[in-house]
Amino acid sequence: MSDKMMMTIAHAINDVVLVVLKTPEILEPVGITQEKFFTKVLGYDETGLWVQFPDFELPVRVGEESNLWIPESMQEVDASAMIPWGAIGTVMHFPNVEGYDKPSPFNRDIGFTNSDTS
Repeated sequence: MSDKMMMTIAHAINDVVLVVLKTPEILEPVGITQEKFFTKVLGYDETGLWVQFPDFELPVRVGEESNLWIPESMQEVDASAMIPWGAIGTVMHFPNVEGYDKPSPFNRDIGFTNSDTS
């Protein structure tokens, strides 16, 4: 990145960043319990920052046409989560650092830890 180029969140898309939340409890219902975590930026809009949420657990659906779910049987899916701008304290970007700049989609060392012990 040139010294003359201003940094914007657009430069972090597809990179791994460190997100520090100022209100972590707002995201607890979706399983994000840490105040700070590394994640891949997928995009952004006026509402917030869209990030990768690998291995999110969803209940298994009974049949394609059914509205029945089996909560005891979970499947892991790749999801995205929108973090509202108001919940974010800061985002640290590490441009041109190996492993953080346009990482492999197969790298699973990023994401969130589920605190649910049930």
